[in-house]
Amino acid sequence: MSPALLPALLGLTLLLSRTQALTCQSGSAVTVRNATELPLQWTVGEKICDEGWGCQDTVLLLGNGPQVLLVLTKGCTQKENQEAHVTDHRAGPGLSIVSYTSVCRHKDLCNDLSSTLPLWSLPSPAAPGSVRCPVCLSTEGCESATEVTCPIGHSYCYNGVLKFRGGGINSKLRVQGCMSQATCNLLNETREIGSLSVSENCGANGMEVLTCQSGALGRVMNVTELPLEWTAGQEDCREGWGCQDTLMLLENGPQVLLVLTKGCTQEKDQEARVTEHRAGPGLSIVSYTRVCRHEDLCNDLPNTVPLWTLQPPAALGSVQCPVCLSTEGCESATEVTCPVGHSHCYNGIFTLRGGGVSGKLRVQGCMSQEACNLLNETRKIGSLSVSESCDTDASQTCEKGTMLRFQRNLAKEPLEWNMFGTVKCDLAEVCQETLLLIDVGSTSLIVGSKGCIKTETQNSQAVSIHSGPPGILIASYTHFCSSNRCNNARSTSVLLNSLRDLAAPVPGDLQCPTCVQLSRSCTGSGTVTCPKGTTGCYKGYIGLEGGGLTSPLSIQGCMAQPSNYLLNHTNMIGPFHTVEFPEDVNKDRQSGGAPKDLQSGAAPAPYLARVVGLGLSLALWCGMTTLLTLFPCDS
Repeated sequence: MSPALLPALLGLTLLLSRTQALTCQSGSAVTVRNATELPLQWTVGEKICDEGWGCQDTVLLLGNGPQVLLVLTKGCTQKENQEAHVTDHRAGPGLSIVSYTSVCRHKDLCNDLSSTLPLWSLPSPAAPGSVRCPVCLSTEGCESATEVTCPIGHSYCYNGVLKFRGGGINSKLRVQGCMSQATCNLLNETREIGSLSVSENCGANGMEVLTCQSGALGRVMNVTELPLEWTAGQEDCREGWGCQDTLMLLENGPQVLLVLTKGCTQEKDQEARVTEHRAGPGLSIVSYTRVCRHEDLCNDLPNTVPLWTLQPPAALGSVQCPVCLSTEGCESATEVTCPVGHSHCYNGIFTLRGGGVSGKLRVQGCMSQEACNLLNETRKIGSLSVSESCDTDASQTCEKGTMLRFQRNLAKEPLEWNMFGTVKCDLAEVCQETLLLIDVGSTSLIVGSKGCIKTETQNSQAVSIHSGPPGILIASYTHFCSSNRCNNARSTSVLLNSLRDLAAPVPGDLQCPTCVQLSRSCTGSGTVTCPKGTTGCYKGYIGLEGGGLTSPLSIQGCMAQPSNYLLNHTNMIGPFHTVEFPEDVNKDRQSGGAPKDLQSGAAPAPYLARVVGLGLSLALWCGMTTLLTLFPCDS
């Protein structure tokens, strides 16, 4: 072989080993069959996965007398590898549920389960009892269900609706059959089976537990971008709840604010209604609202067409006004000549809340009357609560400051938590105060931040335990509030008070090095005896950015949870953006050391992707999340 070719081939080999894009078997099916047809076999398609993803098999069999439900999904997954596992969620006779799950990465098409043989065997005949129950598996209804005599010990008749979602499946099934107990717990508390999310409902009108389109979006755009279309996510509602659509357009010269919410609601049914709250020219507001219960996904408004048409140019008058729609401010607003009859300049703050939307908007534009009444006394539009204020300054003042402290026993001994001044927030922001505690036993770290934040949850307080005990304890406190200087906690006891019930650790046999430092690697770490219940030693670091701090936190200590991740893939804690790099994930395949991008000081690709994601989130109005995909209508 030519020496010149050798480096090229080595480079190709390294490139291929880094890519590791698997090809997986792919497909899904939901079918009710006669039990006599089992075992069943299948063939499926193929799909190329994203880099690092694995292949998954999920098969569920629900046996019910003469019938059996097969739910099958194959494809790509981000989940960790899992050996093939068969689980009896509910044993027969009577209603029974068994599943097969597997995640693999060792070769292409490794998710190669091709039949029901590993999880099904013909059940032995059961001795009949005295109770008779209707038996049914149906996606439609069970009006013509056949009655059977239940086995001995199964003296209750189950009647419920199962929902399956995930892996290309979104299905609802009416189930009736024999049970050994009077309970709505056919799934034995199971909520996830492989790639499937599963749920059940046993209300009298079980089939009326709706699935609705779900999502929220707020966006300021040019009028020329209208009309728009979107796609939405889905959510299961509570029994008796309906589906709602709320769409509002606020037009202001060359700009328009679009606010859209979809989801579940307790409100009564309402036919689709278009309301003109304020007519143009000049500032105008129009909305579309609907509540329905007649079928799943009935809140199916797909675009702005029902409530927007291009208006002809208006005759101009002599008054000029600044025109602005902004979550930041209107210092650079453009002046325009107002239409005839619109001789007053409006300047106010527009506030919306509800349906996953929460935010404030500065509005300036042309009005026909001198009044702070852009909304014409409207206070509610569908799922939205709306209000306005024409005060010159509606922004919020918050306490600000960053705290960082290393010492022993920070999980038990509270510290003072003082501010270092105040800050004026943008219109779309509220006050926040956040604490992050990491305790490895021999030492501990607490990080605190006070300031402004854009968040969907504008008034909330929560304590989260991300890891431990036993083992490394990571806990956080977050508080978001919307009044001046409301982020005024003066001690870390706001977090510690929720940790007092944690049991004192009992020493075990395992020993691990411990450390928490502001670096990518620990230096001078000591060794401790781990508590009982820990199973291994953790070594890695967490990239922390935001809230006045940007630094890696190197961590070593005892670990109890089966996952490699202390934060369980949590990406945001208050203002802190977090990305975790356990050592076994960051091993260089050939040298066993840290990857070259870490050694050089560059952020690894996943970290960069999440940092870029922060920038993208700024495009969403008021920092809210969205399950909606937005795109222009075809002309």
